[in-house]
Amino acid sequence: MMKNLSYESASSDALRLKALQSGFESRVEVNQRMLIDKMLARYSSDFVVCRELIQNSDDAKATSFHFEITCDGGVSATSEEHFHNQTITEIRAVNNGLVFNETDWKRVAAIAEGNTNVESVGQFGVGFFSVFSFSEEPIIVSGDEYMAFVWRDDNSLTTFRHKLAAQEQSKSTSIILKMRTKYILHTQTDFDVDGPAELTDKSPTKKKPKKSVTTTTTNDIIPTINLSQLKAYFTKVLSFTKYINDLVIKINQKTIFKVTKTKKAIRPAKSQSQFKKNSIHNMLRLDAFIQTEQIFSIDHGPSIALNHISVDATLIIDDNYHNQIRRILKKSLPPSVQIQLLYTPNDIIVKRQQQSSIAKDLNVRILNSLIPLKFNNNEISPSGLIFIGLGTHQTTGIGMHVYSHLIPTIERENLDLQDPYISKWNRELLLSVGQIARFVYDQSVNENKQFYSTLSSFSF
Repeated sequence: MMKNLSYESASSDALRLKALQSGFESRVEVNQRMLIDKMLARYSSDFVVCRELIQNSDDAKATSFHFEITCDGGVSATSEEHFHNQTITEIRAVNNGLVFNETDWKRVAAIAEGNTNVESVGQFGVGFFSVFSFSEEPIIVSGDEYMAFVWRDDNSLTTFRHKLAAQEQSKSTSIILKMRTKYILHTQTDFDVDGPAELTDKSPTKKKPKKSVTTTTTNDIIPTINLSQLKAYFTKVLSFTKYINDLVIKINQKTIFKVTKTKKAIRPAKSQSQFKKNSIHNMLRLDAFIQTEQIFSIDHGPSIALNHISVDATLIIDDNYHNQIRRILKKSLPPSVQIQLLYTPNDIIVKRQQQSSIAKDLNVRILNSLIPLKFNNNEISPSGLIFIGLGTHQTTGIGMHVYSHLIPTIERENLDLQDPYISKWNRELLLSVGQIARFVYDQSVNENKQFYSTLSSFSF
């Protein structure tokens, strides 16, 4: 028989007042070690450390990012295959962006103090702490100073900041990560962009590569870094970077991989000047339709050119709604945002359809992975991704990659569609993507009609 739960209860305001007047006070404590190890350094996505460090570099207006891997024993090799199964001892992430100022040094040492710049992609101030999944005590070197993170005996995290010697100072920023556990580098792997397993070992079975290996003697699990997968990830990263134009992977100071992005202006169609309209719920005014060709090139290798569209959108939201956004994000939305689309020209689609087999060149397959379409058994299916700064695993449902000032959940892997205010903003941006995509489609149809109309005069 259920007990009667009805009783006379005090109001929440009365309870709070009594607690403040005569209650026992104690501060809420945070176990920094547990917070970082259990939450901030545990992300579900691949290469999250690269993602966060590249995004921070792009926010710092860097044009170049180097990912420098050091393997055990000072292995000197002429090709990347010689580094296969080598132990990684250290990773350095180096960029040529703005060096740290006083605000940056204070913010990087504070958990959850996000970037207050309204233009930056960083929102929460926790992404940097993903580096602790690689390193126990990372070091930041920037300009003429450096900062070392050190764990105290009571599991509290402390920082030590120091001036660099004159000969060690530079105009770059480096994140130095001495590996906390053993990592193995895998270089002898293949890449299949359209197969059921995108990354495969060089074997007839084509199994997806393991993210760890198990020793036969001790059954210890050793995590791995797959070089082919890393190359493909870096190439995808360049899709919508604002400032970064080249990404480099080095192993023991030898450049193994370099991918570069360049832009080429396309003469605008007459109809593009007509593209000035409000978004579906009148939160944005869409204008400044700009089309370019983005060329992705692998050093000493192939390149691919994709169509890129950028639309400037001016905010026309009311103050009450904007105040709610400020309350959640602790910063304002920018006065204008960009909505960008990346899609495949027709000539590349025709070329891919005509290919009877998968390209043998690994670099060709890596570049093909940028195409927001999948080609399987003569069928084409859309596989565009949503980018929040860098790519997420969420798809667009159309054959276009999409980037804008979307607001994610804390892991930056999903759009926030739960909070009613954030959801309204994200949905409006997605609807605007649909408006732009429809305009591009109609423009293509009209161009084809004009082309066939011109040809008809020469028909017999």
